[in-house]
Amino acid sequence: MTTPDTSSNEVLRLLALLRQIDQLLYKVSQSPDWETMRPHIRELCEGMYDRMRAESDRIRTLMIPQIREAYLNASTQTDETKHLLPPTDKDPSE
Repeated sequence: MTTPDTSSNEVLRLLALLRQIDQLLYKVSQSPDWETMRPHIRELCEGMYDRMRAESDRIRTLMIPQIREAYLNASTQTDETKHLLPPTDKDPSE
């Protein structure tokens, strides 16, 4: 396994994100009551939802072409094997 280049933009972005989350968690831990905690927790949750949505979008952009290809391949295989099915006595329109 190779170690990522610590100077890459992605690594630096992730480190900054972790620092931001740490700071928000510290602010929550230092808050004396719920009303003081609430804005920090809201910011943590919004960041989490944004990251989850971005990850879902990345997965979707990778998976949709693969899913389409799988369906196309499956329909092609179905057409190729249709002649192997036994004939039916019933009218298919019934």
